[in-house]
Amino acid sequence: MVIENNPRPVIAISANHCDDTSRIASAYCNAVLQAGATPIVIPVSADNNFILSICQNIDGLIMSGGGDIAPQFFNANTIEQANTPDILRDTYDIALAQQAHNHQIPILGICRGMQVINVAFGGDIYQDIATEYNNKALQHSQCEDKNITTHNVEITRNSKLAEIILPQNSNNSTTIAVNSFHHQAVKRIAHGFMASAYSSDGLCEAIEHPHYPILAVQWHPEHLAVNNNTQNKALFNWLTTEATIHKKAKQIHQNIISIDTHTDTPMVWTDFTNLGVKCNEAQVDFIKMKEGLLDAVCTVAYIPQKDLTTTTRQQAYNNTITILNKLHKQIADNNNIAALCTNVNEIITAKQQNKRAIIAAVENGFAIGTDLQKIKHLYNLGVRYITLCHNGDNDICDSAINSKNLHNGLSNFGLQVVEMMNQLGIIIDISHANEKTFWQVLSATKQPIVATHSSAKTVCNHPRNLSDNQLIALAKNGGVCQICLYNGFLSNNNNANIETAMQHLNHIVKLIGVNHVGFGSDFDGGGGIPGCNAANEEINLTKQLLKHNYSYSDIEKIRGGNFLRVMQQVQSYTQK
Repeated sequence: MVIENNPRPVIAISANHCDDTSRIASAYCNAVLQAGATPIVIPVSADNNFILSICQNIDGLIMSGGGDIAPQFFNANTIEQANTPDILRDTYDIALAQQAHNHQIPILGICRGMQVINVAFGGDIYQDIATEYNNKALQHSQCEDKNITTHNVEITRNSKLAEIILPQNSNNSTTIAVNSFHHQAVKRIAHGFMASAYSSDGLCEAIEHPHYPILAVQWHPEHLAVNNNTQNKALFNWLTTEATIHKKAKQIHQNIISIDTHTDTPMVWTDFTNLGVKCNEAQVDFIKMKEGLLDAVCTVAYIPQKDLTTTTRQQAYNNTITILNKLHKQIADNNNIAALCTNVNEIITAKQQNKRAIIAAVENGFAIGTDLQKIKHLYNLGVRYITLCHNGDNDICDSAINSKNLHNGLSNFGLQVVEMMNQLGIIIDISHANEKTFWQVLSATKQPIVATHSSAKTVCNHPRNLSDNQLIALAKNGGVCQICLYNGFLSNNNNANIETAMQHLNHIVKLIGVNHVGFGSDFDGGGGIPGCNAANEEINLTKQLLKHNYSYSDIEKIRGGNFLRVMQQVQSYTQK
């Protein structure tokens, strides 16, 4: 559908549905062309597979204007003043907006498009301003030509819209003049969105998502942009810039192997969970991985720490085996789209076969108890890293949280565990271990170690994070620290977002270089932040790296190459 090797981003425009045709005013296309992108018009269709294929092949989306939205889509009864809706177009538009967001495609909503976005994400609208809006409203459906402005809107400072439009105002004003062709308007704003402009009568004139590239305005900027209005041209320039970044990120992901090194997805499994379909309860499933262009995940059998008794040790081991067997079944049931991978070559093969690579791991060496032979059994079940402890001391080592300083770091048994893991080719994960354990493991190991889901203590002073001295030593060891997308490990005030994660990454890169860092989300175990809250949003990490001017080579290492290097080295050691 899309022209191959097109250097310009492709921006799709939702079509109007009229007289059994799909069509759009030429101003939309001309505004996109003027901004340096390639426009295509998407025919109106209720075929979900068609809409999915569109979203897999575009870089940006414009939700265009048009008629009223059927009240059934926002749980309201039809009022007399509402116009006859087009259910087909409503179904198509809402599905398109939702699917585009699933793929993290930048979206610009225009007039009806703003209302569609609000409804698609859970908000509602006034069916008729004059009837349902209590304040004395302006004339929002003008008789003048479309390139004539008829009333002003006040733009909210510190908003995305302000960043885009206000630099175009020579007088530093927050007010711009707009055209207006609507009798419906946003009422209750969808959760997570914010209003970024109002008209003088108090009606919402723009909404946006502060953490995703979604912006919508109630006026028709396309007609003003093609008449060289710089404020409204800026909206299309913004969309083209975001679409260009999205396109570059997709191209990078075609050629690299992207890995999330820590997910707790088995924690949300039930007897009815199937990761081969969209699982609303889980942040990670095979479909979300495909949407986010995420090639591989390390998913763990998480075992909570209990008192150290013969019974609890055996229960921990039994539970671990049960979880790993369920993981094997998930993959076997979906072997057309997923593969259990135990080495780098298998991960590469899975990528070539368009399958999601699943790497089994164990979080908390409590599962081993005091029996080294259990490590071999875990290895035979595909486990390729073990997190030595969780919150609380176990037989191997002391933890960073809830520690009683049982061993003053690594136990004598823990030394044997390190040696056995080195011999088998299982990566040692020191996330959750306290600092004494860290240094003693580093002294004992003959191979690189990893922190699969930790962050920088200098940026966020949490005992789970690594100090600068630890990070420097980890780099000398050849290991990697994978930034954890857990709010409490990223921000001292528990107010983290994707940019906060970048602060941790930038700090570590500045300290020890780009060869020793990556991402381990902790999805389904408490991880997830605005901007990257599920596997389908992992492409946003790559977009952030591009925005922070990381090179292709840097991104290849950060998104998976560094961890693969460690995996290869640890496994090569066993072959000598």
